[in-house]
Amino acid sequence: MPTVDFYCKKTCKSCQKARRWLDEHGVDYRFIDYTKQLPPREVVEAALRERGVEALRKRHRRFKELKDSGPEVWLREVEADPNLLGRPILVWPDGRWVMGFGPDWEDLFA
Repeated sequence: MPTVDFYCKKTCKSCQKARRWLDEHGVDYRFIDYTKQLPPREVVEAALRERGVEALRKRHRRFKELKDSGPEVWLREVEADPNLLGRPILVWPDGRWVMGFGPDWEDLFA
């Protein structure tokens, strides 16, 4: 199984749960603090385009003012403040990606 890039933030509770899950399931991953290095731009663009406003963190202080904007504005804002982007994000070497942690992760590594 290839090493996946795990974009996360150490203090994020969902990220901590996801990291524990990866460790418990023996998944080879590289931890990347996404506040220092965002996922590849094409992944961020795809997440914003495909998931829409769901790709943004609802608890972010600017969510309400930005939610009705659109992918172009969101991309610019995420590049300025990565904390706006949902997490965690896994990226495989072949470019596949997934955002968020949930029970469907079992299928990702089957």
